[in-house]
Amino acid sequence: MFSKDFLTSHENRSFVTMVLGFMTLISAAAYLIYRYNSERLYREKWKDYDDCGVV
Repeated sequence: MFSKDFLTSHENRSFVTMVLGFMTLISAAAYLIYRYNSERLYREKWKDYDDCGVV
């Protein structure tokens, strides 16, 4: 029904799509971890000035 070239091409596209999906998920997770860590460090740096009255 389908030629061998079509199946191989379809399998390659499926593999590439899966790899790109995983890379997207890993990139998103790394970005969220970076943002969380950056925000935490920023707040820790300035926490002593919360009570100084500067708004």
